[in-house]
Order: sequence, then structure tokens, then C-alpha cells
Amino acid sequence: MKEKKTYIIAEVGPNHNGSLERAISLIKDLANIGVDAVKFQISKLENAYSKDAFKPKYQIENDAEKTPLEMSKKYQLPFEDHITLSKVCKENGVDYLCTAFEMESLRFLTDNIEMPYYKIPSGEILTLDILTHISKQSKPILLSTGMATYEEIEQATEVLKRNGNKEITILHCISNYPTPAVDVNLNVMLELHRKFNTPVGFSDHTIGNDAAIAAVALGATVVEKHVTFDVNAEGPDHKSSSTVEDFASLVRSIRNVDLMLGSSQKIFSEKEIEIKRAARKSIVTTQDLFAGHKIEEDDLCFKRPGFGFSPMQMGEVIGKTLSRDIESNRVIMKEDFL
Repeated sequence: MKEKKTYIIAEVGPNHNGSLERAISLIKDLANIGVDAVKFQISKLENAYSKDAFKPKYQIENDAEKTPLEMSKKYQLPFEDHITLSKVCKENGVDYLCTAFEMESLRFLTDNIEMPYYKIPSGEILTLDILTHISKQSKPILLSTGMATYEEIEQATEVLKRNGNKEITILHCISNYPTPAVDVNLNVMLELHRKFNTPVGFSDHTIGNDAAIAAVALGATVVEKHVTFDVNAEGPDHKSSSTVEDFASLVRSIRNVDLMLGSSQKIFSEKEIEIKRAARKSIVTTQDLFAGHKIEEDDLCFKRPGFGFSPMQMGEVIGKTLSRDIESNRVIMKEDFL
């Protein structure tokens, strides 16, 4: 059975605060700790926000700008910078991923940058033009499902499959920044797998590593978590993100869980086999027995070690005739019988 390796995505998003140099630095730091992908966000903002758009409470608390358009402009990189970031990712041995929030930026990605997956964020799960365009690309899809009902997830997956694309991994996600432990509901991930028969993963917005580690233990094939250069920086996502140091700890824990999950086959190490011989019990004589004696039940008991007949083989031993003398309190072996 192939050893599981969870695909770990470090979500930088807008946490570079509009600085290409900081984004490059984060890529290099994250590559050094062993993530599989570094993910960014891209948007032509005027195409994403109407005049009626407003900021949720967590963004109001984390950023001083009055409107979401004003806020987002501070944390955007030009389209061309994403080409640079994709090259830096490749040079550092990690995948470049990016989520688009409207069609112009999505077309830029599909036309100009090679990515192993297309990621659909929770807010775009019902955005028909985005879903339709991604369905036409011959790449696997990661679908985040924060705020979405099972019925809405089914609607989205039906659109994504219209053009034959069936490689979809559904990510359980809670769109609350940060997410309290009581709201995580990781069992939803298992239900997503049951309902949609796809691989599942977890897009984590909690503080700390417990939820992501638990998700991997439950079967997540993909884990995504926000990362920042400073949790106290101004910006919408910093306070619900991990530092690079914390993310390194998460990567180590996930890789350990991958190893621990191992195989569904019962495989015994040499050390366990040695302990088995010492810790299991065998059929042992209760008294001195002599050659020619036919074994009776009272002649036998069960004691350590476990290299002889198993107690479960009691019926096979009773009635057999000894080929030689055996003293009391000895393990009976096959060569002791005629």
C-alpha cells in the first residue's frame, strides 16, 4: 500500500501586504519547512466588489479602511508579480497556487501560469462563470465549502463536472476567522466523503495546529492553513494565521501522522516479533512427563514465553504421545511428539 503523504498548502493570500519582496521571502521560508504549495490570491478588485459591498466584522476589526475595496487595494500585487512568484516557487521546489475572485484574474491565471490545481474559495462556490471556466481546464480542482450547504456543494460539483472534469477534492471549511474549536465539526469532512465520493481535505481557520492534525488523522488528503510574517500586522487575515515557525511545527506533526497512519495491513517489525515471543504464552508441562506418555489436559498449563504451541492449539496437543522425557515447567515443542 502506498504511503500517504498529505498535500500541505501554506496560504499566504494577501498576507504579504502588497510587498513582492515579502511574498518572495515567505515562499523561501515556507519551502525550507517542507510545505507542498504556497498559495496566493488575485483579483481585479473593481470586478469583484459592487458599491453595496461591505466588510464582515472580523475585517473591520483587523483593518482601518472603510470599504472592502479600499482595504483590498492595499494588499494586492500586480498580475505580473504573480508570474514572478510562480517562478520563485518553482525554483524553491514548491507548487504555486492562487485563487481568483473574478473572471479577468482567473483568465490571467489559466492563460499565463501553470498550476497543479485550481482552487475555488468558499466565497466563489456558487459563482457560475468561475465554476464554468475552471470546469473547462484539464486540471484537478480543490473546492472549499465554507458557508455552503450540502445542496449548494452538489450544485457546484455538478457545474464542475459538466465538461468532464471529475478530479475534485472537497475541502471542509468554516468561514470564521478565527474558528473556535466548538465550531470546527470535523465529522462534516467524513460526511462530504460519504456523500460525494471524492477525496476530502480541510481548509483550517483555527488558531493552533490541533484541528489540522486531527483532520489528517481522519483522512484529509489536503490541508490548507493561513500563514503570515507577523500575526499583529495590519490586514484582514493576519490574526487568524500561523507564523512560519508555527507552520513548521504543523508540517512536522502532519508528516508524523502520515507515517503513523501507515498501512491497513498488519505488519510486524522485528522488535515486535521479538516481544511477541517473550510476551505471548505457550503450552507448558505441569509435571515431569516421560517418553511414551499420552498427553492429558492435567499435564498442561499456559505460561510465557510464546515460541511453542499456542494455548489455542490445546486440542491438537491433548492425546499426542511423547517421543522423549520432558521435565516439569517446560514449553512443549513439535519435536517432543512421535
